Amino acid sequence: MADTPNGRPFGSANIFRNDVLSRRNFLGTSLALGAGATLGSWPGSMPAQAATGGDLMTLAWEGFTLENELKDWLATNKVKLNASIISTQDDVHGKLIGSNPVRLDVTEYSQGFERFYVDELKIVKPLDIAKVPNFTAANIQPQFYQAPTWYWDNTYYAIPWVWGLNALVYNPAMTKPIKSYKDLLAPEMKGKLTFCDDTIATWPMIARLAGYGPKFPNLTKEEFKTAFNGLAPYRDQCRVFASSNGDTISLFASGEIAACFSVWSGTPVETAKRGVKTVYTVPEEGAVMWCDAWFMPISAVNIDTAYAFMNEAVSAKAQAEVCKAVNGGAVNKHAPALMDKDTLALFDYSNLAEVFKKSPLQGQPPRVSDKYATYDEWTQAWTDFKSSF
Repeated sequence: MADTPNGRPFGSANIFRNDVLSRRNFLGTSLALGAGATLGSWPGSMPAQAATGGDLMTLAWEGFTLENELKDWLATNKVKLNASIISTQDDVHGKLIGSNPVRLDVTEYSQGFERFYVDELKIVKPLDIAKVPNFTAANIQPQFYQAPTWYWDNTYYAIPWVWGLNALVYNPAMTKPIKSYKDLLAPEMKGKLTFCDDTIATWPMIARLAGYGPKFPNLTKEEFKTAFNGLAPYRDQCRVFASSNGDTISLFASGEIAACFSVWSGTPVETAKRGVKTVYTVPEEGAVMWCDAWFMPISAVNIDTAYAFMNEAVSAKAQAEVCKAVNGGAVNKHAPALMDKDTLALFDYSNLAEVFKKSPLQGQPPRVSDKYATYDEWTQAWTDFKSSF
């Protein structure tokens, strides 16, 4: 895929080779059950058209299925939620391409997949936003309301509902506070750093440290080479590469590392379970934002209930509860008022414009381009980087 019709380049995912593995590996049922069940309802929440009940077939990331957060709503509306789990984003389009797509009433995509799903694979139903009355300018943070990740040509193709920041995590018992990525290059950090094999968390920061942050995911081939060459000093500070979030957490727990380059914000929750305190911090260079959006696939059957489900997902109460469960960020303006202090402290809701300025929502490199480094080229360079350890 090259450039958009309006001349602005965009990126999308590679259907055959996708590394969106990510932050959710440690979000099991126990974490979801930790969501507060006593939060009050927000008077501004509005019901969608009445749910028809029946089976609702969903596919979502583990911990993001909303089975617990919407338990009362599901029972009241006699909805049986059949939730399957996404391991990688490939699981979603893999079920929907071809002549006999699997029935899914609602599922998710991560940023960077929108044009691939809508324009190329044609597996997304356009949404009637009037059927999601909680999703209005009065209720939704402006940065999420009509962003091109889910809205273009005056049409909504998905509903953003949860987001977060991947950033640097360190062990304060092994290093002084880290304020900048430059601090990772200090002599005392030799052999104490690791990278996590999460490309959504890492690639945008690689571009940013090379001075190309605003250009990501569309770096020229020369800029792309410069960016990866700039990783050499950081690689030399590492003695091991973390193959997953779980591996990163184990390395912190064993004391083998003092810091991880860019990783899921929930990492300190998991290391604490192992008796090790770690600190999630957004350095002066910023963090890497992710955002998930619900969409209605072409194979949807229980359409009215799917709309009602999406509407409840962006209600203030559900938002506050799921953000507690997954260490995520709310798109609903009123959700922070219902959060406990720890969940509220995760992000600066009073100044989201500054959060977006330092950590913009960016997509993925283009699958095909003569001008820009492609997704396959990024993947190969990342593979080469991992093998250099």
